[in-house]
Amino acid sequence: MLIALTVVLTIVVVLNLVLTFALLRRVVGAESRLATIERGAPTMAEVGERIEEFTAATTTGEILTRDELTPGTVIGFFDPDCELCQSHVAGFSATAAAIGDRTRTLAVIREAEEADLMAQAFGPGVRTVIEKRRGPVARAFHVHATPSFCTVGPGQTIASHDYQQPALV
Repeated sequence: MLIALTVVLTIVVVLNLVLTFALLRRVVGAESRLATIERGAPTMAEVGERIEEFTAATTTGEILTRDELTPGTVIGFFDPDCELCQSHVAGFSATAAAIGDRTRTLAVIREAEEADLMAQAFGPGVRTVIEKRRGPVARAFHVHATPSFCTVGPGQTIASHDYQQPALV
């Protein structure tokens, strides 16, 4: 009886150790994934990358291509269903007003029920494009998440990832 109890207890201890080590490996893996998330995965193409070719129609019917993006153009990608995106509408609009040239601002809005309302919130001072998820403009900028922002540099490259401090305005 004592031998059987010792064998059972040994099996339980070994099983406990195996489970503990497995749990520790998962915790270490989760910590490394969290560190990656905290550093921030890129939400769009990197600074210095050239914007790919695209053609899109604005909400006013203008045809827009990559070649029309001049240095200093500020671009934002928004999703009407994203609260964080909605919180950036006023700041982006204020930046557009400060620039004062409608051709140097662009808001790309993901097609959704409230996309028209968001486009109206930007007002006439911001060119807006409403497109499907991963539409031509989003693909040209390699957008993976919203909100995403950039300022266009020379040669249709990305100069920065912020609309607060357009580097070339």
